Amino acid sequence: MIARLSGTVVDREDKSLVVEAGGVGYRVAVLSNLQNKVAEGDEVSLRTYHHVTSDAQQLFGFLKQEDLRYFQLLLTVPSVGPRTAMNILDVAPPRTLAQAVSDRDITLLTKVSGVGRKTAERILIELEGKITLGEQGAGVSGGVQHEAITALVSIGFSSAQAREAVSKLPKQVTTVEEAIKYALKEKV
Repeated sequence: MIARLSGTVVDREDKSLVVEAGGVGYRVAVLSNLQNKVAEGDEVSLRTYHHVTSDAQQLFGFLKQEDLRYFQLLLTVPSVGPRTAMNILDVAPPRTLAQAVSDRDITLLTKVSGVGRKTAERILIELEGKITLGEQGAGVSGGVQHEAITALVSIGFSSAQAREAVSKLPKQVTTVEEAIKYALKEKV
């Protein structure tokens, strides 16, 4: 199995990169935030998940070990495959997902393409106890988090940018106002 891949990005495709390593080009599905960070010619080193089925092999690549760990946790949920897990992590990075599980926030998960209410409920049930906020250090409650995302979108952030900004809030941020100020400061 391929656990790590280091090489040069030779092509950027929809939701994936082609990474050349040792003269071979590997197509690696990646999260949108990584896709937006790299350009052709950049050197990358990815932690990978090698998904093998009877009719295909796919690589899923992550910059952070935490992203890979959450991806693998999502795969333990019945009816969540690799593409759905990637879609979930695009909408809810690890800290946001941990907060959603803690708050049992089904609304966030049902916004993900391919995740209905039953699957969202199953994700919350299956991940409860496997993900703790202590490891994430989250300080913003679900209600404040949701309001901060809504406020950031209303002032021009894309939905993904707002969720990412809120997922990176330090634990001492506990109000919507503090969250917005922090997100604006970090964007500049």
